[in-house]
Amino acid sequence: MPAHRLRYEGPATTWLEALPVGDGRLGAVCWGLADGERLSLNDDRAWSGPVGGPHHPTPPDHPDRVEAARAAVLAGDPTRAGELLEPVVHHTQAFLPVGDLLVTTAAAAAPGVVRGLDLGTATAWSQRPVPGGTVRHETSVGAGVLVHRVTAPGAGTGLRLALASPLRPAGSTLRVPDGDPGGLEWRTLLDLPEDVHPWHPDQHEDPVRWAAPGTPSRQVAVVVRVRCDGTPRAAPDPAGPVEGPAWDGVREAHVVVAVETPDPATDPTGRPDVEAAAARAAAAVADPGAVRERHRREHAELFGRSDLDLGGRVPAGTTTDALVGLAEHDEDAARVLAALAVAHARYLLVTGSRPGTLPLTLQGIWNEELQPPWSSNYTLNVNLPMAYWPVQPWGLPECAEPLLAFAERLAAAGTATAAEMYGARGWVAHHNSDGWAQTRSVGGGWNDPAWSAWPYGGVWLSLNLLDALDFAADPGPLARRVLPVVEGAVRFCLDRLVVLPDGTLGTAPSTSPENHWLDAAGNAQAVERSSTCDLELTRGLLTGWSRWAGRQTHAPVPADLRAEVEAALAGLPHPGTGARGELLEWHAELAEAEPEHRHTSHLVGLYPLGTIAAGTSAAAAAARSLDLRGPESTGWALAWRTALRARLRDGAAVGDLVRRCLRPATDGHGTGGGAAHRGGLYPNLFSAHPPFQVDGNLGFAAAVAEVLVQSGADRVDLLPALPPQWPEGRVRGLRTRAGVEVDLTWSGSAPVSVRLRYLRPSTVRLTFGGTVLAETSGTTGDEHDVPLAAPPVRDTPGPSARERRGTP
Repeated sequence: MPAHRLRYEGPATTWLEALPVGDGRLGAVCWGLADGERLSLNDDRAWSGPVGGPHHPTPPDHPDRVEAARAAVLAGDPTRAGELLEPVVHHTQAFLPVGDLLVTTAAAAAPGVVRGLDLGTATAWSQRPVPGGTVRHETSVGAGVLVHRVTAPGAGTGLRLALASPLRPAGSTLRVPDGDPGGLEWRTLLDLPEDVHPWHPDQHEDPVRWAAPGTPSRQVAVVVRVRCDGTPRAAPDPAGPVEGPAWDGVREAHVVVAVETPDPATDPTGRPDVEAAAARAAAAVADPGAVRERHRREHAELFGRSDLDLGGRVPAGTTTDALVGLAEHDEDAARVLAALAVAHARYLLVTGSRPGTLPLTLQGIWNEELQPPWSSNYTLNVNLPMAYWPVQPWGLPECAEPLLAFAERLAAAGTATAAEMYGARGWVAHHNSDGWAQTRSVGGGWNDPAWSAWPYGGVWLSLNLLDALDFAADPGPLARRVLPVVEGAVRFCLDRLVVLPDGTLGTAPSTSPENHWLDAAGNAQAVERSSTCDLELTRGLLTGWSRWAGRQTHAPVPADLRAEVEAALAGLPHPGTGARGELLEWHAELAEAEPEHRHTSHLVGLYPLGTIAAGTSAAAAAARSLDLRGPESTGWALAWRTALRARLRDGAAVGDLVRRCLRPATDGHGTGGGAAHRGGLYPNLFSAHPPFQVDGNLGFAAAVAEVLVQSGADRVDLLPALPPQWPEGRVRGLRTRAGVEVDLTWSGSAPVSVRLRYLRPSTVRLTFGGTVLAETSGTTGDEHDVPLAAPPVRDTPGPSARERRGTP
């Protein structure tokens, strides 16, 4: 099957079979129905919330509660500490669907539908046979609009449009545009809800709340412009946003869709004329074909920067859903699927996150539900950072701009939060945020401090930003935006540290994201002191800031801040080791409430931070921790564990985890039971938590990059964790922290050719299996092959996690 194409026989029957397109702002999934097309529309600005934005006051006694919780922790009363941190009742708002545009071209369902997605051109298509040829639908998104093309043979086909939306209708009109007598424009206004409660229906009787009649709402405008060669039917005067125009005898039609929504980032308080804005966007498309071709070229420039081929062949005509099943027991198919999954992840980045847009939510820019899982929000305690892990190694730094812009918004909003909630300098964000850049702790009245009281979301995002500097071809301009954000997070971290009874620095109260420990009575507790996650994030941030602050020239570094950072780094203890040889999650060895917990937050120093190096005693303890967590977990957690095993250079374990990441998913929402912690792929290759979370797809691509190339400021390690299932392959365009881009071919699990492109002046040491292959230098723009006298011998891969446990 073609390397960059998804193909299916038969229409999509669920949203998880439909195929995504987008430009970072406007998204859609395309169903390829037996009677036409269904386009499920999203706009990245379509969040619930009232005019003026949500208001999240901080309880005035919160700093006192934090101090009391600290005292309770140090006095050995974690139950009381947890109670003191529970009263916050806010929640984030939800990322919402716009609705489904139905493009009907058959009077009844027809057999023989074939559909697909071309990742290289970002075009979804479907077709069905008719007498004399085929009716074909093609969909792409570019220039801020969706362009849908219909072609039919002979006398043509009927064409009817309809819009169905879970949002509240606010009016609809049909008109012939000025100066375009052959066209038709259909405008629809929809109200967004004022509030959507998080995805816990059993805990809230009225989860979706709309503005009262006569009260202004934030609105979405959908404007559809159609040009076709058919004959219009008599169009009824639509009473709502569902009924639309229709034609007969259509041989070619272009349906242009523009969606406008007030942007929570730039227009939170007003009600702009979204209808007029959408109409202008649609009217600007004078030549839909030219827009489509320009979009394809722009997409191809980004998507084509890198590529991966792992070999393997499957029978001609194998559909993508069949490939996912075949890969479970066929190594050739498994290699094809792994390479396709990386290409698909890069596609999701390019189509879901572009400059000027909001960052990817838990579901990217694709969501069908009015009350989506976890509000389809931003979860900062791993998921949002993970979504951007592959951006730098796979050569897509532009796609990270929304994350930086969002971090800047969080820093601005979180400055008041840090002062009001903690009496601290700098800025803070907790484990959840949304399109409004919410920074306070959340819970909706049922919060568990294990997740809601975790205040290191801004710290983790700042570490993503520092990593982008390491990869940057020219870090200077980027540093001018990144370092002020990071410096604020540094100040907050410093103010969170306290001197513990043993004289070391630590955090109290402290949590480890979403995990619990058991006290002597067997009660699950969330709060203690100095979780390893707290301390490793702090260490990584202070170290990274210190390194980069010393290089900046645009602003002086405060001497007192540098001294504070140096003193804090000297006082931070390193993680301990437990009786079983594992890296401890807390300051002491505590009984685990959930030994196979999905989060591996205590291993953040191994990956992504790199503060734990392979081959050290700390790395061995991290490996033991992974063994004890077991082989099974959610989709995103499996991706993280794959990256962790790659950093441990354990290719055999990587191979086992890759298989688990790419197996068929078994459940849609995972509300309970074993399926709730069994990742895999849905038919459209979306990663299953379950349910769908885009960070599972993107985390997998990041892990594969770590398998193939790892790097530092002056070194590039080739094939450090290659699984035995991938003995041959090639990768193009992997970027490194050493300032070079790598093309690599391997055979017999060893490199046979290496080509470097220099993104900045660099001296690079290439290694494989602990052996230095070459040391080479170049300046910006240089490109050359690195001579390899003879293929080096591959070290024997380490034992798999299963082998180390001695289980069958």
